[in-house]
Amino acid sequence: MTSLIYFECKKIFGNFKWLILVGIILVKAVITYASLNVSADFSIDVYKDYVDQLSHMSQTDAELFVPKEAERIEEIMGAKEKMESDYASGAISLDDYKAYMKKYYEADSKRSAFAVIQTRYEQFFGIDRSERVWFYDLEWRAFGNMLSLDFCLLFALFIFCIPVYCREHSSGVHMLNMVSKNGRVKLHIAKLSVIIISSLLYALLIYSVDFAVMGAKFGFENFDKPLRAMIDHGSAYDSMPILKFFVLQSLAKTLWAVCAALSLGVISVIAKNIVISTVVSAAFILIPVVTVPTDSKLNNYCIGVGLKGSKYHVNLLTPLANILIWLAVTIAVMLILYPIHKKCTKSAVQKNKFGA
Repeated sequence: MTSLIYFECKKIFGNFKWLILVGIILVKAVITYASLNVSADFSIDVYKDYVDQLSHMSQTDAELFVPKEAERIEEIMGAKEKMESDYASGAISLDDYKAYMKKYYEADSKRSAFAVIQTRYEQFFGIDRSERVWFYDLEWRAFGNMLSLDFCLLFALFIFCIPVYCREHSSGVHMLNMVSKNGRVKLHIAKLSVIIISSLLYALLIYSVDFAVMGAKFGFENFDKPLRAMIDHGSAYDSMPILKFFVLQSLAKTLWAVCAALSLGVISVIAKNIVISTVVSAAFILIPVVTVPTDSKLNNYCIGVGLKGSKYHVNLLTPLANILIWLAVTIAVMLILYPIHKKCTKSAVQKNKFGA
């Protein structure tokens, strides 16, 4: 059995084909790094400065600081018309007017960023006091946006997993499986093992790139902060740490990658052609991502949706159940196309003998 597994692995990774996997991982790293751009419709530097101030305050001081700062900004912004009138009438000097305008422009530059702080402040009241955390979280929001369909992973699965079943049919070697009494079962177990192992390897390597790139670009100093402090403090979010969320999310997507690999194997066995299997598999995985409504329960069983991931929940039971379902489907297809009864084996041997 181990020799069969080694042969199947060599078949898909030999002749320097492993370089394709390395290339895919490098492409994934470049795309991830280029996509992690923090952008907002307010000054990120001002927002970061406010959060830095709040992070060094006690919760009581922070809760007092926000309304006072809001009152100060509104007071400065609202006094512009009066100050212009006083300066025009000579009630204040030019120096006083210049000093006010300096405060005005400073307040105006901070107003949009502080509005975001105010929104977070209001949302604080819906959270337990022990879970209220102020910190600079825009980079984590950018990383959360990377939870999308991973085409690098699918590309790798198509390249490596589909030929595991198609290559024998394209070369005619599959007839040897029909006349082998015990080798047929062992061979298909070996193929299943290779598909599961390779898909786990692909997913773990590719998703670990996300963490590596994230650390290289932003660092991990806020990994232990609660997740709901990252995404708008909404009530739908769990209070688990950010690190735990991303690890569980990656594990869930890794399990969905195994589901994808098993489905590719079933399609390949039926289609018996690499090109046809690739096209059908791509359609089977990607079409539901576009056509199935986001609130539909069918999303729990769509492989493409599972690979896409979710910001709102982490569920490992659903992909595990899907793996069991696809394993059952795979075994059923194998039993139908390649029966293991002795009568069928003898018949296949006789056909091969007379055909020769």
